Amino acid sequence: MPWCFHINPVMSVFLSVITAFLYGSGDFLGGVSSRRHPPIQVLTTVSLVGAFPLLVVAPFIATSASMNDLVLGVVAGLAGIAGLGLLYRGLARGPISIFAPITAVVSAVFPVIWGVFRGDDLGLQIWFGLAAGLIGIFILSSQPAGEDVRVSLSVIYEALLAGLGFGLFFSLLSETGTASAPWPLVTGRFSAALVLICVALTQKTQLRPSSGWIPLIGCGICDTGANVAFLFALRYGQLGPVAVLASLYPVVTVVLARIVWGEQLTNRRLVGLVFAMSTVVLIGLS
Repeated sequence: MPWCFHINPVMSVFLSVITAFLYGSGDFLGGVSSRRHPPIQVLTTVSLVGAFPLLVVAPFIATSASMNDLVLGVVAGLAGIAGLGLLYRGLARGPISIFAPITAVVSAVFPVIWGVFRGDDLGLQIWFGLAAGLIGIFILSSQPAGEDVRVSLSVIYEALLAGLGFGLFFSLLSETGTASAPWPLVTGRFSAALVLICVALTQKTQLRPSSGWIPLIGCGICDTGANVAFLFALRYGQLGPVAVLASLYPVVTVVLARIVWGEQLTNRRLVGLVFAMSTVVLIGLS
């Protein structure tokens, strides 16, 4: 079969992997920022840093967008920022070893279910790839159990809701027209920033960070770049595989934590990396 018939799957995998890389980098930088600033400052700055560059470049990419796509972008943006807010809150309240795996797996599974109900036809090899990816996500996001940790039901509920927020974000973006990209992200970013500003004013919280701008700006750029890459990945592939590949961002976070903070890359996490990379191979060769 001529190589040109494989361009779409290859581009889908490539852009999905780029999405995961940028999400993982953004999460690492967001983690650095959240150590220095309140979550509302981090979320608002990330939203605004991503919104204005998108607003500048969007007219050069798409000259118009349907009202339906813009509305879907608003709802997706609110769902995504809600998931991110719950993520920060949950990681502050509950153990990462419990919260992170639930959030990551739910955010990957939800779009797969959404795509199946929408009529996506997934082959057996893709299902094996999805399964390997979910196992890899769980292993990479969790920590070895060595302590007796008690977790409240509210933490579990927040983890589920955070995962649903991210999953809904992915799924709603998949319903937008490809010709409108990246306008849905523009409306999503600005709507999320507006809501966050209103919340900050209500709580009388200072929005402007006094220092530590570099990680914040880097987080905003990575997160927005990941959203753009995800939106364009959907032009070439189905929602389920793209969402699962995008959810492999813990690979990047683990590597960055190893390089910057010197965290040990345990045998457990090496197994997770193997499962994660096998997902890319299985879906890429399907």
